[in-house]
Amino acid sequence: MRAALRGITIAAGAVVAVLSVLSFRLADWPIYVAYVLLSLVLFRPYVQMLEDLILPMPGLALTIGFLYLGGLPIIVLRGIESLLIEVVVELLPVRWRARVRTSGGAAGLAAVPWRIIRPQQRAAVMAEWGVFSVGLAARWWVVRQIVPGGDVASHPGAIAIAEVAGYAVWGVFSLLPIFTYRPFLPPVASRELFRPVVQDLGLVFVLALAPFVFLIVYGYATHGLVGAVVWSLASLGLHFMLKLLNERRLAVEEQNRKLTALNRELEHRERLAAIGKMSSVISHQMLQQLGVIGLYADLIRQAEPAEDAGTVVARAKANAAAIEDALGGVNQVLRDLLVFSRDLRLNLYEHRLGDLLAECVEDCRPQASERGVTLRLECPSEATARLDKLKIRQALVNVLRNAIEASSRGGEVGVRGRLDDGIAEVVVSDRGPGIPEADRDAVFAPFFTTKEEGSGLGLAIAREFAVAHGGALRAEARDGGGVALVLRLPREGPLASS
Repeated sequence: MRAALRGITIAAGAVVAVLSVLSFRLADWPIYVAYVLLSLVLFRPYVQMLEDLILPMPGLALTIGFLYLGGLPIIVLRGIESLLIEVVVELLPVRWRARVRTSGGAAGLAAVPWRIIRPQQRAAVMAEWGVFSVGLAARWWVVRQIVPGGDVASHPGAIAIAEVAGYAVWGVFSLLPIFTYRPFLPPVASRELFRPVVQDLGLVFVLALAPFVFLIVYGYATHGLVGAVVWSLASLGLHFMLKLLNERRLAVEEQNRKLTALNRELEHRERLAAIGKMSSVISHQMLQQLGVIGLYADLIRQAEPAEDAGTVVARAKANAAAIEDALGGVNQVLRDLLVFSRDLRLNLYEHRLGDLLAECVEDCRPQASERGVTLRLECPSEATARLDKLKIRQALVNVLRNAIEASSRGGEVGVRGRLDDGIAEVVVSDRGPGIPEADRDAVFAPFFTTKEEGSGLGLAIAREFAVAHGGALRAEARDGGGVALVLRLPREGPLASS
């Protein structure tokens, strides 16, 4: 299909070329000479927007502007411009040739098809030439229909309609699979890359190229051929404007690439720092417990044979219980680490808040009794919330255990739940030493701990689960000492809160 469409496009361009040759008028020879001479200058500057998108903006303005002055023969003269350049280049000194030989490349509008070795590239360039020629012919046909046999330069409205028609023809052709790239629309594979380019082109075509076409026609209408030449040369401003826009875009893209690389490096360093801190904390906790295990195992091994058997057995049981407690500490550290790193997908169901808090209190009651701490629960029976029970239960148990450990013997830990304007709120308060204001956010960071024992993951896990529910967990100071950890969750679950 691509080959067939290319063949049709090339044939249409050839028909336009024949009509252009038949339209030559001897009386318009000054226009033709001026166009050819200007083309030698204005078709050289181009801006490479992307690897396969090259825009000779001054040349476009010159060709379209002179089309309305000289008619269809401009299309033929545009087609032989590349051959004229080759002739001129051969006449220049050798040291100048490399500087002048700056046409649009193999896929550019100024390329010479017969110099392209690969047939596929040659066909693509000829099809591009056909599309360009048909677009120019559409402009001329429209303007001649509106101003039959009259002075086109004196009818700016007709030129405006013709410009719209010409760009529409190019746009339709760009939708067809004729080119290996899309000259006017971005290819799907690189849409993100083309978006800033398309924005720049929209600015240039709307605010710069079309006005210069009108200025060339206006210059001819007011000052004759000299006016058209002057405004054609002024179109070099298009080149510098587009080049500046493209350079700024490339600079921004380079800055974005550098910023992305710096962010990746920062994230990598943060991960390494977190891994280092995690390794330090976990290693410390596990080595401490393993040391305890080794100590009590050595006591069992070195039992005195002369002692009473009952005493030896009782001491061995006590040492074994201590080993078992140490193993429990190791297991708790590993469980916290696994919980912290596991998936945060939620299983949301409606639960009574009071029942959930009661279960959390019962889980922590043995620890509280051992430390001589009283647990007090307050929550209305009708309060309900949509949440993942297992995760919130674990979060609250972690908070409760932290409050119990911070409390002195004979102290009290309060657990209060309530609903407030669509928010389920749970406050766990104690009368311990409190948390310094500078550390109230840091206590929720992974592996942050001020205790001799502990992984520093309990409150971090609690906050992770709170955030996963669309809620928050924060620490607040209490009047008279202590701290209150406030857990707030959307009553209807995270989807409703978002």
